[in-house]
Amino acid sequence: MTKLFAINAGMSFFAVAKAENEKEVLTILANRELEEKEDFGIRSHIDDFSIEGLYGDFFHDEKGLFIEGHILDYPRHIRKMSTKERDTYIQSHVEKNARNFWGDHPFYAELYLREFKRCKAVGKEVENTFRPHFSDEFYFVTAKLIITETDWYGEDFRIIEIDLTDRNYQLIFELTLEEY
Repeated sequence: MTKLFAINAGMSFFAVAKAENEKEVLTILANRELEEKEDFGIRSHIDDFSIEGLYGDFFHDEKGLFIEGHILDYPRHIRKMSTKERDTYIQSHVEKNARNFWGDHPFYAELYLREFKRCKAVGKEVENTFRPHFSDEFYFVTAKLIITETDWYGEDFRIIEIDLTDRNYQLIFELTLEEY
């Protein structure tokens, strides 16, 4: 049975979707995001192997991000390492974090890491011209994970089933004085 779902992401995004369940709503959202052709869309985010793209979500260890604030410097425990030691340490954590992100899809983690290594190798020769080779299915699965596992829509992202069976209204969002 088709239902209505409210999609709320704080003050930045609100939509209503007609779907069978939340899983279908995520499919609708992922497809919507993948249709976006702008440089700030989810596809560009996936393809961006800088700390500003999806790669940045993997650029940390248990102590936090590998970049301190906005100064683009390593935290003290990373700065103390030799260059080789630092590169190995960071790469091992990026790989571990990517594998954790794709969890049930280890093939996609390996594909992403392989494309990252290709980008890194090509990047030394040609600046900003690398385009990864990902399948539509990879983009779709990854877009769904970005929507559900990162703050793509913000911390307040929720999918709420609209059920007016026993009443004639349903409160979806209310800004309280404490939040304002």
